[in-house]
Amino acid sequence: MKQTYYRICPKCGNQNAADANFCLKCGTTLSPADEYALIPHAADQSFPLFDLELTPDEVAQTKNFIITAATDLPAGYHSAGLIFAESDVAPRAGEKAAWEDLMKHLYALLLAKNYDGAARITIQPQPTNPSQLCLYGEALIVAHQH
Repeated sequence: MKQTYYRICPKCGNQNAADANFCLKCGTTLSPADEYALIPHAADQSFPLFDLELTPDEVAQTKNFIITAATDLPAGYHSAGLIFAESDVAPRAGEKAAWEDLMKHLYALLLAKNYDGAARITIQPQPTNPSQLCLYGEALIVAHQH
């Protein structure tokens, strides 16, 4: 399967060629750590979180988040209460931009509140603007954290 790789600028989010050493938009130095495989019509949780300005510890924490729509809570986790996040992109930005923005807001919430993930999530378009997404669910914490 052919994959397309890009170097995403950690400062401004610009998509640069895979062999770029500097961002074409802002001039920031790029490295292999900024390289992402971008697959048309698909995404996962490895998208760049450039505008959250995360510390190395926070980046590591995001790699361990549990995010699930399952009705049962994952073993070893407790509910920490209800959560809500929404996307905030221009109406014509597209579904992928709305998804990435929604996930960034979810990650920011989980990090700020020291949650370990989210369960029982539902994602739906906002009634007044279908290109905007809303997420509802329950925050997760590891069972031994009281």
